[in-house]
Amino acid sequence: MDVGLVLMSYHGSWDDAAHAEQHGFTSVGFVDSPLIAGDAFVAMALTAERTSTLRVGTMLAVPGTRTASACATAIASVNRLAPGRVFLGVGAGNTARAVMGLKSVPVSRLADYVTACRALLDGEQSLHHEGDTSRAVRLCHMPEERYVDRAGIPVYVAADGPRARRVAGELGDGWITTLQGADVMVNSPEVVAISLEAVRRARAESGREPEDFPTMSSLGLCVLEEGESPMSPRVLARVGPIAMLPFHAYADNPAIADHLPARIQDRLDLYERKVLARLEVPRDRLYQETHRGHLSHLLPGEEEVLTEEIITASTLTGTADEIVHVLRRLEAAGLRNAGLTPPPHLVRETVKEYAEKIAPLLGSSVSP
Repeated sequence: MDVGLVLMSYHGSWDDAAHAEQHGFTSVGFVDSPLIAGDAFVAMALTAERTSTLRVGTMLAVPGTRTASACATAIASVNRLAPGRVFLGVGAGNTARAVMGLKSVPVSRLADYVTACRALLDGEQSLHHEGDTSRAVRLCHMPEERYVDRAGIPVYVAADGPRARRVAGELGDGWITTLQGADVMVNSPEVVAISLEAVRRARAESGREPEDFPTMSSLGLCVLEEGESPMSPRVLARVGPIAMLPFHAYADNPAIADHLPARIQDRLDLYERKVLARLEVPRDRLYQETHRGHLSHLLPGEEEVLTEEIITASTLTGTADEIVHVLRRLEAAGLRNAGLTPPPHLVRETVKEYAEKIAPLLGSSVSP
């Protein structure tokens, strides 16, 4: 298993990605959430120009924010800058759509989008839909090398639920998991193994080779110092924003409360009082505020909502030995890339922490 980054697209993210490459990181995926981050493809292009081995892609492109034609052209444009180092990660959309007050797209729409992007990147025709009109379209840049490079771009599908996992197996060139519902420090390897087996089964049933299949996940990381609590200010700054994601999902759709883990349910009343009640927007527009700190920082009151159990269940937070134990089990379960997801202002600290405290225990080769 190798290690990468998952970054918001902020000014300077391309330099942080290049810094990570120098310290043994192999990939960077940029969050494609237009209303809360910079443009992912701008950051990818600048990263491509500053790196030589780093794989660069989206984490994740989402139907509804870009047409398949726009997405395929954008990723092929980045591939022109870094041939063979680019991947297109696609998902049904959580925050990217929630921040617009919308739900994730249906799995059928995700499948159509993956199919369309794959066809366009393969030089084939796809259907473009606009209202009641559908038209066959294809990329027709001539001469192509002046504009884009379509060759060798894999499409990875983010999938946690059973229907989405089938799409990943049948249509994707790789699988991305968010470990939704897993207790990261306890049973995440078992969750990966079970889910990956379902993806591989779907691949085999569709006549595709089930074994040689890239697998990725995004994970918060914080190595505890001796005697440090998972609730220390340093830890909360590092991984608190990731631990808050289930609460943001609840704010978007309170109907999911009964489906959340008990550790989250037990804190929902406090979240309502300490965070949501303070937001100066009508209830039906909470989505405009709840995601402001997405993968970046805690909003006022959020630090009071979190607990040690929530932190360690949501992120790779523990001693170096404990984290290495989980990573080795994840690798044995079939995970091939762990994408660390630090806040923008703590990226280099996270890179340093991994390079100095985790990589040596894993036997990884890390550049100075």
